[in-house]
Amino acid sequence: MNHLAHLLLAEPTPESRLGNLAADYVWHREIASLTNGIRRGIQQHQQIDAFTDRHPAVGRCLARMSDRWGWFGGIILDVYFDYLLATSWADWCPVPLEQWAFEVNADLRATAHLLPEEACGSVQRIATTNRLMTYRELEGIEAALVRLTHILRQRIPQRAVDLTEAMPDLAEHHEALRGEFAVFFPELMAFSAQWVAGGA
Repeated sequence: MNHLAHLLLAEPTPESRLGNLAADYVWHREIASLTNGIRRGIQQHQQIDAFTDRHPAVGRCLARMSDRWGWFGGIILDVYFDYLLATSWADWCPVPLEQWAFEVNADLRATAHLLPEEACGSVQRIATTNRLMTYRELEGIEAALVRLTHILRQRIPQRAVDLTEAMPDLAEHHEALRGEFAVFFPELMAFSAQWVAGGA
């Protein structure tokens, strides 16, 4: 799952939200130095990712993607799921997206200093640019894929790809992906709530 979903599923505390987002930006060696609340958020993020990776509906979605994407298909799908979440927000959250994003961004800005410098900068950029709201539009999804393409080219230049080239794939299978998301996301919400309650 991508930023919007992880933040929605986080416990409604500043440190849980920060940890759920920062899991993508902190190095493993840095985690031990973080607060208990942030570490718990990172753990929740990891559990959500593991549940997502093994869910049959997600597997069916990936099977619809072009074979050319391979391992990158999961990254592309994570981002598109945020679009599906944002465009059906009222089905999943009673608080309007604009109000919820305002509150979450305030939490992130207030706590980002608790992270190592590089991760702090990444979180601050997400909060100050109100990036969560951009996932309501396909242009925002494409912009996210541009950013991820840049990161991947830096980290694994030998496997350089342009993730934005998946946009036609996503458009072609939109209805099928939306249907699978409607099956998958309630189960993910239930799993996450159980984990938070200590029953997972």
